[in-house]
Amino acid sequence: MTHHPASLPYCAYPTAADRDRHGIQPLPDELSTLDLAAAAPYRSAHYEVTPATDLTPSQLLDLAWAVGHSFARRDVMSRHLRPAKVRPPGLVDAVHRDPLGASRFGSWDRSQLIYWFIRLFGLTDPTSALSSIRLNDEVLAQSVAITDPAGRVIGAAVNETMRAPDADVAIRDDDPFIDAVLGLYLAPILQLLGHQEAEALTALGGRYPQFADALSTGRVGHHFMVARSDALLRDDTFELVAATMERYADHGFAYVVVEATKQWTGAACEALGGIPVHFAPFRAEATVPLDNRDAVTSPDGFVSDKDSGSMFYVLRLA
Repeated sequence: MTHHPASLPYCAYPTAADRDRHGIQPLPDELSTLDLAAAAPYRSAHYEVTPATDLTPSQLLDLAWAVGHSFARRDVMSRHLRPAKVRPPGLVDAVHRDPLGASRFGSWDRSQLIYWFIRLFGLTDPTSALSSIRLNDEVLAQSVAITDPAGRVIGAAVNETMRAPDADVAIRDDDPFIDAVLGLYLAPILQLLGHQEAEALTALGGRYPQFADALSTGRVGHHFMVARSDALLRDDTFELVAATMERYADHGFAYVVVEATKQWTGAACEALGGIPVHFAPFRAEATVPLDNRDAVTSPDGFVSDKDSGSMFYVLRLA
């Protein structure tokens, strides 16, 4: 009999009205350690997880599309925000060249915009020069995927090393693809998560000296994006989260942090012994323009139509 993983328990989140539950959460005196044994019932025996370093260039582009298309459809912020109505003139004839190939931007829609975000900021290095873009070896070493029998990527986790809140990262400023992805669509999401990240990391570093040391020495992982195509069942997707933690542990990381913008992701973190650190509500304040053809907008001014938010978790690996 094939083992079918159990569904994760429901994970309740605060609402915009629960103001006393926003921001930094009550933190324990000591962080508990990752508990893979307790999470065993939720793990899948159907698939073997593949490190991103073992994928071909074509499969890496499949990964970017699978994750990007899934976020465009399922992520409660991505699907609510509306990209600028018209692509910028600089993209019309622009060709992007990196180690994965030469490509035009393609269709102007949510899926394509998130695909390019993953390719620009995950698979390749956004700090390298436009004339010589490099692969992002750090992200590839930490990320994992699930493929089907034909080798197509049907689910993936994009992971990176978490930087300190005051780290200075020089993103290239002459890339029309980066300008379009950030300025014309994803900026409100990244602003919400960036503010949450800064508050959560500061609180963790102040409460736990070992965490502060790990953050300063590059031993805190960031489980950044996890997603599946329709070919991968939701319950099997937990394997990507568990395998991510194992990979970080194997690489000597001490902690992993996660912005769980979906309650399923929060449930996955809690099944592994994760501790909630900070809650950022989606609908506490309207921050997105309602009508501007040249900018990202929202039907109601909020970043999402779901009365929930992002819970920032920390998992201690050792």
